Amino acid sequence: MKSFDDLLNAPRGLLVAGAAVLCVTLSFLIAASDLDLTLLRRLQTSTIGDGGTVVYTTYNPLAILGVAAIGLAVIGGLAGLFFWLMPKLTGAAGGQPTDRVVKASRKLDGELSKVLELIRAHVTTNDSYAKSLATAQSRLQGLTEAEQVRVIVSLLVAENERMRRDSTELVKNLEDARKQVETLRSSLNEAQEFVLQDPLTGVGNRRAFDATMARAIVECSQKKTPLSLIICDIDHFKRVNDAFGHQVGDEIIKMFSRVIEAGIREGDTVIRYGGEEFAIILPLTDQDAAKMVAERVRRVFEGKKLTIRETNQKVGQLTASFGVAQYRPGDDVEALVQRADAKLYDAKSGGRNRVSVYGTSD
Repeated sequence: MKSFDDLLNAPRGLLVAGAAVLCVTLSFLIAASDLDLTLLRRLQTSTIGDGGTVVYTTYNPLAILGVAAIGLAVIGGLAGLFFWLMPKLTGAAGGQPTDRVVKASRKLDGELSKVLELIRAHVTTNDSYAKSLATAQSRLQGLTEAEQVRVIVSLLVAENERMRRDSTELVKNLEDARKQVETLRSSLNEAQEFVLQDPLTGVGNRRAFDATMARAIVECSQKKTPLSLIICDIDHFKRVNDAFGHQVGDEIIKMFSRVIEAGIREGDTVIRYGGEEFAIILPLTDQDAAKMVAERVRRVFEGKKLTIRETNQKVGQLTASFGVAQYRPGDDVEALVQRADAKLYDAKSGGRNRVSVYGTSD
């Protein structure tokens, strides 16, 4: 069965790409903030007095602004991407976001704000450092006494040490923020899975079906590979539900989903399409192979016996009907579903407990 991590591959792929860009940017900041700060400043020498030489540092404000701009752009891009994904990460009840998504959203927003503040603080520190260097440089040009030169050089050394400490602290804070963002990204992945999962059976829900089918059709169209869809449901389920109650009905639905999962390959996807109805998405599978899958599931489910534990009452034989259709060039999701659903209706009309395949003559 297809992992639910793949169900929103395209949006999550964008999020992963954004996180990767963020990591690269943070690495760039870390590299730029190394002890020698090569990118941001460079050593200069000046001759004063009677041939003495003073070493001082010049500051490159454009480099600092460039690094800050890159960081701000990445943070803004990630924030925008996240809020674009938020409407898609909604629960089944009323379309409202689940608590897990809301909590992850708030935490991620806080971490992004923290990174932004770190970058702003670093830009402010560098601006102060630039002013100190500019002041020292202007004073050096007019000095003639060695003692005064030593005082200015001492101030420059102290300023460099302060900058080194600030840069080391920035590296540590950015690394902590990176770890937090990775943790929150993992939480969002889990929330996505939760939103796409049927709570009763644990298989995919209708939202998962729409995303998986759309992606499967694109892939089979591009690669010219077969794709089949099975729509199936439990025969006379309402009678069982009315006779034994919804709790027993739920157990039958769960058992049916387990039988389907056991009868498919890794890479295939099971969806609870609604009520007792399920869809099976079969990439790289033509309709003949799909019919074999449906027959295998039908036989296994037909052989299941369910007894109510509390009363030791036997539910009786359970059966299911199946409609099979293969993707045709030009199909959209709705067209493929309609053909599979039409064959399910034929299977029901033909006596139930059977598989009906959409053939070339249909």
